[in-house]
Amino acid sequence: MTPVGSSLTRYLETPISARMLNQGQLSVLQSTEQTVEGGQSMSFPDLLMSGVTQVNSLQQDATSQVHDMLTGGDVSEVEVLTAVQKADMAFRMLVQVRNKLMAAYDEINAIRV
Repeated sequence: MTPVGSSLTRYLETPISARMLNQGQLSVLQSTEQTVEGGQSMSFPDLLMSGVTQVNSLQQDATSQVHDMLTGGDVSEVEVLTAVQKADMAFRMLVQVRNKLMAAYDEINAIRV
């Protein structure tokens, strides 16, 4: 395995965990609800968990494709790189959403009543 392949595999094998999102911070948002497709109502924490699940799925797909490529499977480099880039972009977006939520949470905590 090449050095790039091994570091890429290590990066992709790190699963996204719901523990990134502190449950205490999410408790503030428990009452917030949003309507999603189909008219069903979904709470804000459920939307966040859905996003985490989708990003995790993209990372697992990319890991699978990298593994297939490194073991000689029938997968093109373009498909692998596309899957890796999708997973990376989704993860970066999730981190930015988390950062914005943390900033908003800190700002709300700083308000004196």
